[in-house]
Amino acid sequence: MTIKTSPTKLKLKGLDHFALNVKDMKRSENFYQQVLGFPVIHKTQTQAGLQHIEVDAGNVAIALFESPELDLKAAHKTMTDDGYLHFAFGTTYDHFDATLQALKENGVETDGEPRDWGSSVSIYFRDPDDHQLEINFAK
Repeated sequence: MTIKTSPTKLKLKGLDHFALNVKDMKRSENFYQQVLGFPVIHKTQTQAGLQHIEVDAGNVAIALFESPELDLKAAHKTMTDDGYLHFAFGTTYDHFDATLQALKENGVETDGEPRDWGSSVSIYFRDPDDHQLEINFAK
């Protein structure tokens, strides 16, 4: 594969949003709004009839599409290539203890112990539809 090095005509400014399929919109809306603290900024229904909301995650929106019949476990396996698909949120290390406590108080279990990467520490956990999420705490 040859990659051109000439200037592009595209003027992209970064990531606008990413989309996730969820089984139960009310449950997911509660998790993203109440547990993670992301306000709902948009609610609609797609032309195909799917319930859709977007939450503001700071520098990007998360679009949730309710797909109650979708086999999410099979979809995750297909998309992840055995585990690479996850979404990471960032903050500073001074929020580490309070964040772990807040997740615990909301019944969220972490996937193993925190991982120390040297310049940051990450915790991994799952949303109600088994999407793997990460919070990366910069040191």
